Amino acid sequence: MNRTTVVRRVTLSGLAAVGLVALGATSAMAHVTITPSTTAAGATAELRVEIPHGCVGSATTAISIRMPDGVSDVTASGTDRWTVEQAADALTWTTDEPLPDTEHAEVEFSVRLPDDEGATLVFPVIQQCEQGEAAWTEVAEHGEGHDGLERPAPVLVVTPGEPGTESADAEVRSPVITYGAAGVLAAGVLAGGAVLLRRRRRP
Repeated sequence: MNRTTVVRRVTLSGLAAVGLVALGATSAMAHVTITPSTTAAGATAELRVEIPHGCVGSATTAISIRMPDGVSDVTASGTDRWTVEQAADALTWTTDEPLPDTEHAEVEFSVRLPDDEGATLVFPVIQQCEQGEAAWTEVAEHGEGHDGLERPAPVLVVTPGEPGTESADAEVRSPVITYGAAGVLAAGVLAGGAVLLRRRRRP
């Protein structure tokens, strides 16, 4: 490593103390990635987390992801391979069919993003294997990037809310209100017409 990078490690609450696996890796190795469907403040985002490989030749058996402060409405579903369990601040996927070291693991879940634009959301990941485990929990300090980190935690930055969302909702609701008012008005006209007809028919 050509330069020293100051990092902090984020732990998963409720899980046992985790030891980093000595993989002999460098900063050039593939890292855990997170792909959001949106990063807009206040939006519901579908998040896909990918782990590129197992633990030094050992197959992956479980993946735990801690939810950062600020997210809400966390939901996740199991797959043919993975069974998911949800704790107060974490999601854990386990499998009875360990994923070979040469294959990448992929899990998906959804969260409601906080309303704070510019907020940095860190999703620490613990990868458990048949032999050993890897903690993807490193976070750079002082504006440093992830280039010098061996096990960086996946990070998402909240962006400004999507413009026009409120107005679009208003446009959807307005016709309903308008049509409802028109229906009441039409009913009133018909009722009034019926009264006039009865009056005209009287001798």
